[in-house]
Amino acid sequence: MLDEYLTRGHLVFRGIVPPSLLADLRRQADIARDLAHELNGPQTQRIQPLDQYGDKIDLQPFRDYVELPALKDAVAKLLGPGYTHGHLHIMGLLVEPLDHPWHCGWHRDGVVEVPLAARSDAVRTALDEVWHDLRVFNQVNCALYADACTWYVPGSHLRSFDLPGEQQSTDDPRMREPAPDITHVEAERFYLEHCRAMPGAVQIYLNAGDFMIYRNLAWHTGLYLPYQPRATIHDIVSHADGGPLTERWRYAQQQARAALAASKETAR
Repeated sequence: MLDEYLTRGHLVFRGIVPPSLLADLRRQADIARDLAHELNGPQTQRIQPLDQYGDKIDLQPFRDYVELPALKDAVAKLLGPGYTHGHLHIMGLLVEPLDHPWHCGWHRDGVVEVPLAARSDAVRTALDEVWHDLRVFNQVNCALYADACTWYVPGSHLRSFDLPGEQQSTDDPRMREPAPDITHVEAERFYLEHCRAMPGAVQIYLNAGDFMIYRNLAWHTGLYLPYQPRATIHDIVSHADGGPLTERWRYAQQQARAALAASKETAR
């Protein structure tokens, strides 16, 4: 399984959340889903971090999930000591939009946080320093209901360069809001074809209680559909020593964005 994770970049622990805990999580997730739409509008796709909503939802099932022995053991066997899979101050819940289909666009986490015009040699060097370090860039989707929203390009986490046909589409306005002259069904088909058009992309199928860990430096995206209820725990697998690595990368991002802003100001 470790070999699979290192080579493909994603791994699923099937049915690792027991039915009793799954039922408890669903009860609170259903409340959180309604709360997400109430607070952030019908098209919102997440509520995060969950610990900010302890006055509205019972966080105890999520604490039980954090302490679940089977998950702790699986993560430790996969990656070694010092890794944690659950963090209420980070953890969110991914939910379905209510009005129309929504596509988050193809992207690589980390890379997507720096505007294309700001991706200098210094940024590339800073990112290359942490690219293959397993202490960072591990993300989690744990499905409380069956979930087939995520698309992923296996093996793309192994390289920081892009192949022909691989292109970030998070900035494409058609992803968030379908064109006014097409129906929702046509928008759904357009988004599906956009997922399939990425070279090497596969659709990830999670059943209720499945826990997916993945290297989020790989190309991935999500296609959300209003008629498919979704309540998926979204978090990271972090390491106690990963903080300084993350901070160095964030500093490089800030420097790159500041340099871009300064160059635009000078151009004026």
